[in-house]
Amino acid sequence: MKRLSINHEKKENVDIIILDGILNADTVSTLDDMLNELSKSDCPCLILDVSKLTYISSAGIGCFIGIIKLIRSKNGDIHFYNMLPKVHRVFKLLDMDEFFKFFTNFEQAVSGFNA
Repeated sequence: MKRLSINHEKKENVDIIILDGILNADTVSTLDDMLNELSKSDCPCLILDVSKLTYISSAGIGCFIGIIKLIRSKNGDIHFYNMLPKVHRVFKLLDMDEFFKFFTNFEQAVSGFNA
């Protein structure tokens, strides 16, 4: 079974998280720890490059749901970009496609924080 690879970069005030692989109950703990740590900043602005995320389960989406309230209470947000249609479909099936913000490229995801 393919694991989840997580890379983190920082550009100015934006944290970029690159996910590669599958996000499910077996792989979510490392990402959950990272999101909790990043949410401690004053205005956490997180951009997730999910172009190589090939699968997400409800546990994976639950990771984002669990942290989004804290992040938004600090005037931050989570933006996803380059999401594969089959992964986006899971967000839609769980009625989360309007709860989170999705963009087609990095520049739009960054601009979304200023909107």
